[in-house]
Parts: sequence; structure tokens; C-alpha cells
Amino acid sequence: MDVEDVSYIKQFVDILNKQKATLQAVSKRKGERPRDRKSRAQLVTGQMAHGLSAKMKDMRVDTNMVHPLVHQSWLPPPYPPSIAPLKELRQFFIKDLQLETHHRGFYALLRAVTPPNRMTALISIVEDEQNDVTTLQLYQQEDEAIRPAHEIIAQNAICIIKEPYFKVMNDGGYGLRVDHVSDINFLSEEDERIPLDWRPRFTPVNRTAKQWKEDGNAALKAGKLNKAIQCYNTALNCSTTDEDSQTVKLNRSLVHLKLQKFDKALEDADSQRSQKGLYRAARSLYELGRFRESQGVLKSLLAEHPDCDAAKKELVRTNDRLREQEHGHYDLQGMHKASYMTPPLLDTATYMGPLEVGISESRGRGLFTTRDVAAGELLLCEKAFSYCFADQSSSKTSLLMNTHTDRMVMGVQPDLITTTVQQLFRNPSFIPAVTSLYHGSYEAVKETAVDGIPIVDTFLIDRIISLNTFGSPRSSLDSHFNCRTPEEAQREQRYHSCGLYIYASYINHSCYCNARRSFIGNVQIVRATRNIPRGTEVFFWYTNPVHDHNYEKTQAGLQNWGFKCTCQMCTYEKNVPKNESKKRAALLGDLKLAFEPASTTKPDLPKAERLLAAIEQTYTTPATEVPRLALWDHYLRLTRSYASQNQAEKTILNAWKVLTTLGFVIKRRSSALSSPFEVEQWGLMVDALIEVWIHLWTAYARVAPELCVKAAQCAKLAHKVCIGWDETFGKRCGTGAREAMVG
Repeated sequence: MDVEDVSYIKQFVDILNKQKATLQAVSKRKGERPRDRKSRAQLVTGQMAHGLSAKMKDMRVDTNMVHPLVHQSWLPPPYPPSIAPLKELRQFFIKDLQLETHHRGFYALLRAVTPPNRMTALISIVEDEQNDVTTLQLYQQEDEAIRPAHEIIAQNAICIIKEPYFKVMNDGGYGLRVDHVSDINFLSEEDERIPLDWRPRFTPVNRTAKQWKEDGNAALKAGKLNKAIQCYNTALNCSTTDEDSQTVKLNRSLVHLKLQKFDKALEDADSQRSQKGLYRAARSLYELGRFRESQGVLKSLLAEHPDCDAAKKELVRTNDRLREQEHGHYDLQGMHKASYMTPPLLDTATYMGPLEVGISESRGRGLFTTRDVAAGELLLCEKAFSYCFADQSSSKTSLLMNTHTDRMVMGVQPDLITTTVQQLFRNPSFIPAVTSLYHGSYEAVKETAVDGIPIVDTFLIDRIISLNTFGSPRSSLDSHFNCRTPEEAQREQRYHSCGLYIYASYINHSCYCNARRSFIGNVQIVRATRNIPRGTEVFFWYTNPVHDHNYEKTQAGLQNWGFKCTCQMCTYEKNVPKNESKKRAALLGDLKLAFEPASTTKPDLPKAERLLAAIEQTYTTPATEVPRLALWDHYLRLTRSYASQNQAEKTILNAWKVLTTLGFVIKRRSSALSSPFEVEQWGLMVDALIEVWIHLWTAYARVAPELCVKAAQCAKLAHKVCIGWDETFGKRCGTGAREAMVG
């Protein structure tokens, strides 16, 4: 939702079709054992040359370039991860590999003979025990800033690849491709499965657990976290006392925390009653979002160690999260300030308001209100499970192309897939919540772990993200007020930054929605756009309904999700008589000319008003039932024009028409402009409503000052719904409105 989908742009369609033709051609070679594989010298020389070229290219990148480089990322036809235990697989060798084949029932034992190159994948040259070599491509690996490539697959690193996939690569060569992080297992130096010829020439013998622990401590101090884990694991496999074992686990829990492996950190720390053990258990629970449990552990810690300042500080932070999680009490203004950091990853909890998950008719699951809800009320404030920020100062722009679904998206969605895969692999306790999200017809494996290793299906995650991801600005507040023109606003709706929000993903689509989302950094805020009775399903739009809303265009925009919208607006557009639609289109064409005459003359406002009145007559259904999207923005243009001319009465009349065409029901005591009013039903909540209510506020200052307060309240509520919060309403809107009144 709100990502830059380029699936229908010809230049990208041509690239996709070319790639699909290539895939179709190479598929004909399935089962073939290539006889033209490159020699060891050729592969190694090419790998080293590519590495040097990449380094030189990085040195030449101009971060101020107007047109950033586009990195193409391809997803191959999906295939399931290996779920076979290693003991059930047989070893085989590079010479036996067959093209375009997943070698089910086999595994390969390989050693890296070159340093890796990082491109879209990590690329290395590997050998088997028969000194045969091939290229290895590892996808969905951690970013260089998180874990350097040489730490993931260092030269001489030894690994086992389960049921490997051998294919023709983009350069015409051949290689192994690993898309599932659970399909590859790197072996420690002490692993007995390593062949004798590949083991270090001088191997220390009879090392004690204490020595391995000290090596782990040294690696931790040097920042070599994965090396520290290996040392601690080996120490625990040695003969040791319970006390020494607990010490090693305590140290290992710290490393797991640093590696963001919170499940394992909790497992190591949870059984210990020491000060450090309790603190690390509390920290792990915090990062897993289990704030109430974290609070309990911290209270126990402070009961035994009342002078622990770190625990006191952590308890304050945990209590803040509990106020957010259980009561929805957020410092939204503080969150907005924090969103200016890069990336804008906020330390907040998720609040699930008066909502519950239920079964939605013909839509699977949905969110339903558990009580009556008022317009503007907070329904959901959710921190993204995973989030990637598109830094505008970066020279990198990614294009994700899926040859299986024909979908192409510009932005950081490839990074979001990797981030999500890695987060699940590090913390498998999250797997059920994510993999239960809607994923269309994709058939996922049932196994969640094999041989103690979590199973994470990259293609399942891709499908979940393609159907549930939300594009977002750094903040909806800045996005709204920085847009100067409708064209800028339309571009702003196609965001490159994106995140996966679990609860928000349950909300189904309706063009005529009763909720609206906004963003502060990696936090999504959902508020009611109107009064919602108890037991009502909550909807927001997946694609923003525009002024030229029509049935065919709307359904095409929803094609990715595989359903058709049946809201009041779409049902009306589907059934509208052709003669009525044709007449309205002709009048709208004349209306456009009235506002934008070919000559240099000013817009003909009286003519525009006459045409709008005529167009109103073409509708047979009240706007309270079906908003008239084709009209509201034209009434807004009239409102702006009359406001600029200080014609308060006409400003008010046309502002009211904006509201009524959007489905608002306004109760007024009389037809007089000075008549008090009440909003009985809020209509479609578009961004421009903030401006409309401010125009009413300033116009009433001249016609009926006693109504200014009411108009200002409505403007503030519109601001809260569209922006997510109203703490800055006075500064952003109120000051300008008051200046306009004085002027």
C-alpha cells in the first residue's frame, strides 16, 4: 500500500519480459550437466577482478547525483526451503550438479576459496573435497553495515548447503543460488564434519572450557560477536561445572543481545538469579515486546539489588512502554521530533485499542470495534515489525522485480524482505505472527524448525510483504504541509520507505472507509474517521480514491490483492447508466475549461458554479450514501478563489458543498450562514478537509464569529485524523488562520 508500483510502466515491463524470456530459455537446459564450466583460475580471477571493480565504483559514487543508480533485484520462481534433517541427506559433489535443478535428497560440503563480493547477493567461489569449484550466491544476508560480508562467508569458511539449487546465472555462467537462510549452515573450526584436509594444520588439543570462555571474552571485547558465540558454544560442550556453565551462558546472553537474538539471549539469562542475568532477561523481554514480563523481572531485580541504576533506568523506560501498550498514552510530539533521526526507528510499544480480530465476510480476517468509537479516536498505534527507510541522500534506489507475479516495485522493498527474513531467523518466536498474515495462494511448508535451525521461507515472506507492506513518509505531518501542489501530493503518496505492520495488515479495504492511517517514523497511527458502532468492521483504503474515481480504474489498482471492492462508491460506479456517465463526463470537461481557460483570462467562476449545479443533477443517489468524488475538489477551488477575494459568504457556501459532496451530514438550525451547526456524520476524510475547515473558521470570523470555535474544533479533529495527532495544530494551522482573520 502506498508504495511506488511500476508494474505498468513500459520501460520496466520490457526489462521484466526480457528476463522472463531468459528464464524460459535456460529452463530448457534443466537437468543438463554443463561441459563448459570455467576453470578454477578463471573463476578466482574473475571474482577478484569483480571485487576490485566494485571497490573502485564505490569510490566514484556521487551522492549528489540527480538521478540515482537503480539496483535491480530479481526474485526467481519460488521454491520451498529444505525441511529434511541433514542425516537424511546424502553428500554429492560439484561435478554431479545439474542445471536449473533443486537437488532434493542431497547436500554439498563446500569451502570458500576467495573473499566474498557483495552485490545484490554475497558471491564467493567455493570448492568441494574433489577440488572442483563453482560460484556461490547467497541471498537475504545481513546488510554490510550490520555484518560485513567477510564475517558471513570468510575465505576458507566451510559450509553445508542442503538440497542446493544450481542454475544459469545472469552473466551466462553457472553457480549455486541460496535464497533461504536456513538452507546453509556454516561450520565452526571444531566441527567433526570438516574433512581432515580442510582442518588447520596445527589444532590445539585438550583445551578447557575456561580457555574457550576466555577466547570468547576476548572476541567479545574485540567486537567479533559471532566468533565469541562459537567460543562460548565450544566451552559449553567441554566438561565443566554448573557454575562455570552458568557464567558462560551469562556471557553468551550478552552477545546474543548485541546480535539482536533476543530469544536466545532470554534462554541463556532466564534461568539465572544473578543481577546480570535478571537484567539481561528483562532487556530480552523488552525487545521481544513482552513489557509486562520485563517489568516483573526488573522489580525482582531491584528488590534484591535496590542500588542498580541501570535497572532503575530500564524500569522507567519499560513503564513508558506499558502506558503506551495498555492505555494508548503516547508522547506524539516527542515521537515526531525523534522521527528526524535517520533511520527514524522509534522506541515505542504497540497499542491495540478498542479492536479485536474477527472473521470478515468474504475477506478472511478483519478488525472489529469492541465498543462504540467516536470520530478521531485512536484505534491502533503500531510499531512496525520490520521497517526500511529510503534515505533521500543515498545514491541507491532499488527496483524489485518478481518474474512469478509480474510485479515491480521501486524503493527499499528488497531490503525489507531481507530485514524481515533475518529478524525471523534470529527470533523464531515471531514466526507464527508473521507467517499467519495473508499470503494469497502461496503454499508454505508446515515445519518451523529442522535440526534446531528455524525454517524461514524467503518466498513466503516476499508474498506476505507484497500483500501487506505499507509505504510511508518520514512523518505524515511534514509530508502534508510540505506539498505545495496536488501533483506533489500525488507523488508523495508513492513512498519508497516501507514497513510491515502485523495488526494493521488485518484491516481490509474500502474506498468509503471509516478509518485512516498516518505515520511517524516506523509507527503507524490509525484513527476513526467517523463514529463507529460496536461490532463494526474497520476499513481504510489501500489505494487513495481520487477525483476521477471509476469502477475499472479502482479494481485495477486493487489487482495485487486479488479482490474487487464492493463499497457503496464502487457499486454505484459499476451500475451507473452509460448515458448518465457520458453526460457527466462532458460537463466535467466543460468545467475544466472554465477553471483553466486556454487564454490568459481568469477562471470563469460563475460559469463553474453553473456547471457544478448541472453536474449535481446527474446524480440519482444522495451524497450522504455515495460521496461525489468528481466534485469536491472543484468546490474547493471555488472556496479558495472566494477566500482569496475575501468574499466570506461565498467561501462558506462552497466550503459546505465540499463537505456535503464528501458525504458529510451537517445539521443546521436554518439556511442562514450564521446558523449554528453540528456534524452528525463525518464523510470521506481527505487531506484537504483540514484546509476546508480552516477556510470556514476564517470566513466565520467575518460573518458569524460565534461559530469560529466550532469550525476550529472541526479543523483540529480533521488534523488529528489526517496527520495522526493534533498537538501542533495551533502552530501549523491556528496561527495562519488567526493572521488571515486579522488581515
